[in-house]
Amino acid sequence: MKSKRSANGFTLIELVMLIVIIGIVALASMPKAITSQAVRLEAACQKIATDLRYTQEMALAQQVRFGISIDPVNEAYFVYRVNVGTVARDPQTRNNFNVSFVTLNEFKGIDIVSTSFSNKIEFDSVGAPYDGNGVILSSQGVITLQAQAGTYSRTVRIEAKTGKVSVQ
Repeated sequence: MKSKRSANGFTLIELVMLIVIIGIVALASMPKAITSQAVRLEAACQKIATDLRYTQEMALAQQVRFGISIDPVNEAYFVYRVNVGTVARDPQTRNNFNVSFVTLNEFKGIDIVSTSFSNKIEFDSVGAPYDGNGVILSSQGVITLQAQAGTYSRTVRIEAKTGKVSVQ
């Protein structure tokens, strides 16, 4: 009479099948690969949106107009206090509030394509947005950014009258 051996392990075929199944599950659960250009573009949009909100908050807190002047040609912008005409201080660096996408590594390859206003937006003491000519925005203000390759494009929007900032 033959005695049965007890199975104490996995066969090679079982191990290979297990590895294949784990690989399929891992691929299915992995998010879509995002290129570095898309990540840089999103970061640039969030930076501009945050700086617009900061500018509006400074106008509310100090009860004077603050603005942002955008230079699409040089891929830069700066925050300023309107009645004094001086560049505001960056709360992180305590230096002049100048941002250049050309010199900051995290934003290299990102273009400020255009604005739907006169490249300046100002906020009054109640947070309402004005264009660079001192006229309250009657329609949504839009700043368009894109990756240099042109494959990705995003917009930062400023709502008329309320000054609410969003990224789309």
